[in-house]
Parts: sequence; C-alpha cells; structure tokens
Amino acid sequence: MSKVRKRNMPRMIWAAAAAMTLMWSVPALAQEEQAQEPPRSQWIDMEKGPGAARWVDENGVVSEIPGVKPGQMDQKDDGLGLVGPGYVNQASESGTDEADPAAAGEGSGQNGETGAGENQGQASEEQPAAESGAGDNGQPTDGTSQDGAGHVTQESNGQPRVGRVIDPNRPMVALTFDDGPYAPVGNQIMDCLAAYGGKATFYVVGSRCASYQAEMQRMAAEGHEIGNHTYEHKYLNKLPPDQILYQVNRGSEAIQAACGVVPATMRLPGGNKNSTVLANIHVPIIMWSIDTLDWKTRNTQNTVDKVLGTVRDGDVVLMHELYRQTGDAAVQIIPALVERGFQLVTVSELAQYRGGLLGGQIYSAFRP
Repeated sequence: MSKVRKRNMPRMIWAAAAAMTLMWSVPALAQEEQAQEPPRSQWIDMEKGPGAARWVDENGVVSEIPGVKPGQMDQKDDGLGLVGPGYVNQASESGTDEADPAAAGEGSGQNGETGAGENQGQASEEQPAAESGAGDNGQPTDGTSQDGAGHVTQESNGQPRVGRVIDPNRPMVALTFDDGPYAPVGNQIMDCLAAYGGKATFYVVGSRCASYQAEMQRMAAEGHEIGNHTYEHKYLNKLPPDQILYQVNRGSEAIQAACGVVPATMRLPGGNKNSTVLANIHVPIIMWSIDTLDWKTRNTQNTVDKVLGTVRDGDVVLMHELYRQTGDAAVQIIPALVERGFQLVTVSELAQYRGGLLGGQIYSAFRP
C-alpha cells in the first residue's frame, strides 16, 4: 500500500463513520421531534359509553370533558375507580366494567341507554299507562295546575310559570339531556331553546352541580326542568337499599344547593332497575321513547336523523349534555320540530296534559 493511501486511511475511516452516524441519527431525530410534538386534542375511551370517555388536550392533559382539568370536578375515588366526571366504575358480579356498553346490558334487557334494553325505553309490563296519574277531578296529581286556556301557573317544583301557554290540542315532545351539567353544551342548547320558545328537561348528576352552578341557576331561571340522575351516576340495580337512597337523596340535595330546585322526577343511570330500586324510589321515574345513542355515535347528523325520522306526539327523547355533537344536533332539531308544529315542553308539562305523574311509577312516553 502506498504511503499516500496509508496517510489517508484514518481520514477515510472517519468519513465512513460520520456517514453511518448521520444515516442513523436522521430517523432518530425525526422520531424525537415527532415524540416532542404535542398530542392533538381528542377523545379516548369513547367505546366505554357516556361518562367514561376522556379528553386529551393539545398539551397532553387528560380530563373527562373538554376544558376541565383533572381535579377540578368535585370527585372522590371511593376505591372503585373513577371513569369520568361524576361516574364510578362499578364491577359487576362477573367482574366486568359496567361503563362498557357491552357489559352494561346490550341485549340483556337491562340497560335502556345502549338501545338494546327496555325496548329502547318503551313501556314494560311494570309501566302503567301515563293516563293513570290524573286525579278524580281531572286535574293532574303532580302539583301543577292549569286554566282553561292552557296557561301553566305552577310546576311541581313550586316555580311559577306565569305567561307560558301550552295548547293541549297541539303535538308536544319532551327533549331530555342526561349526565350534565356541562355549560359549553348546556348553554348552547338553552340559547337555541330560548330563541324558539321551548323548554327541556336536564337530568343532572349531583356531583357535577357545584362546578356548574351558574348553568344550573340559568336552567331554573329560564323554566327548564331539572331532574335527578343520582349523585355519582351509579347503576342502582347493583346497590343495596342504603346506597340507593344515598345516591338519590344526595343527588337531590346537590341540585337544590346549586339552584334552589327540588327535582320532581328521576332518571335511572342506564335505565337499570330491579325490585329493590323500585321499592326505594318514590318519585316518578322517567325513561324514554326515542334513544338517539348520541353518546355512542358522537355524530351530529345521526342524532338529528334519529329524532326527526321517528318523532311522534308525546315522545320523550334521550340525549346527553356532555357532547359537543349533541349540542350541534340540538340546534338543528329544535327549529325543525317547531317548524313541524311541535311544542317543546318539559317532562312534567308533557305529563300534565297527558294524565299526570305518580310517584314510584315508570313512564317512557305520554301519548294523547
């Protein structure tokens, strides 16, 4: 080997090593840059159903709902594990997660919110006809009163509704929203209802009420009905009597503390019930006749089509306040129903003109 080549050998080895280092470092740098890129805002755990989905913001912070950081909600882990704002993951007898719709009753006849149980909220054998709630004098027995012109003068929570006129001869529908309060969606819904003269019923989770007190007070002030959806969204059919009473009573107390309203009706989480549940709940239990499955599809158009494609006079529509897509659907559904001639009323208003309500009884629709 020539002296020139010997002199250049270290330089050639160095150049080759540098080239190899560059080849390996470029992908590594790209991966590092990609890893450092902040995650995009997105939902995770969506398949687990309402209350279980969590939100990852652009900073990688995981929370249960957009704009609410972990720890902001009034939540306590009771050893069963939190799966969402105000929700507790309850293991069933088989050890499955009740937040999973597959374990929560699809096809089991238990969970009406999955669309498979309770015949999607239709009245079962234990449900009396809605008309049975009327008193002997023909007046409803839920504490409301009316005059011959259809003026609602008082609701069951004692709040005056002077000036609100409902025509008993025109079709009515009750839009209901579960799992709130959540102001970004709830205010969007109430803004649209105010524009079209409608009212809705919000079945709220008690543990969330203190964090959204202003929204709760707006609900009450604007004449929307506020119903009890338990304190922690626990499936009551999995609880003993004392825990059922705790969930119901503390949920009611939280609502009253937030906005001064004592809820007159109850919606069971998941629609789940058994004889123990029914023996310990003494207010009317409201199911639904249209299940939009909005919590599952998270699709605005699907929710709109489900309501507008099937709605009838006397329907109770189930939606959820937690989801932006539901708020977007509501602002399409509300004007479309009004244009079709429907009056948008609360559950108690609908029941008032269709036979009234009885404590402890189950209702899913109020047909003329």
